[in-house]
Amino acid sequence: MLTKNTLITLCESAIKASTAAGKLIQSQVDQSYQQHEKEGGYSLASQVVTEVDFKAQEIILKHLKPGIAQYHLGLLTEEAADDQSRLHTDYFWCIDPLDGTLPFTEQRAGYSVSIALISQSGDPVIGVVYIPDEDFCYSVIKGEGVAGNGQPFKLGNSSDDNVFHIYMDRSLQSAGYFEALKDRTKQWADAQNYKDVVYHVGFGAVRNALGVLSHKHACYYKFPRKEKGGGSIWDFAATRLIFEELGLPVSTMKGERIHLNMPETTFMHQQGVVYATSEGIAEMVLRLDF
Repeated sequence: MLTKNTLITLCESAIKASTAAGKLIQSQVDQSYQQHEKEGGYSLASQVVTEVDFKAQEIILKHLKPGIAQYHLGLLTEEAADDQSRLHTDYFWCIDPLDGTLPFTEQRAGYSVSIALISQSGDPVIGVVYIPDEDFCYSVIKGEGVAGNGQPFKLGNSSDDNVFHIYMDRSLQSAGYFEALKDRTKQWADAQNYKDVVYHVGFGAVRNALGVLSHKHACYYKFPRKEKGGGSIWDFAATRLIFEELGLPVSTMKGERIHLNMPETTFMHQQGVVYATSEGIAEMVLRLDF
């Protein structure tokens, strides 16, 4: 077990790492850079990678490597092969150096840097997310609450009390069942006396989850599916802990904890996820079956 002081030290290094990487990322938004395709999931967003992703990863690893050596931590990062160290160490760093590469390349909001420290059992104990275009950093240590730019983070008062917000992947719009899903959701929203249902698409997974926090009534979900993809461990690691520390519902689509260290794959397509601002909304999503 890592001590509280050790977790604080490691969290501070992750904050510095994410901020430094994020500053580099933001400096490159309107610059020219190499862009490549990689083997990913079923969506375009999972197949885009740039040299900025790799540069951000280098910066993060430079900050984290001393702690990795000192505390014998494993490592899982999006832009490198899974060396399986996550399965043989008590804790491992899980890094997404640039979540939302597609919105980054399109010069619009939706990208972030995400770093989490995860136990071998698949549970996060540290979560850090830096949002480059807003210069804002969420940080959390299990049991210690959430901070925003170093100050205690509390959910704000939203001005859209009568609107239900849904964050989702762009690929869901092309699903054959999407219209039926919208109809069923609208029926539920009408029964709850919401005046409108607003859909948000085009963000990376991390920003989708954090977007939920901007509203009084909101959710983000991904259905389980057979195709490889559906996000990976690094897409949900930090935000799972943020939601848990805020006391908000976060689970798989079966209502179980999101397991962040499945031995057979880093992909999460078999689990699905739901993040919500209330138990009632989470229960509605969990009843969806498409």
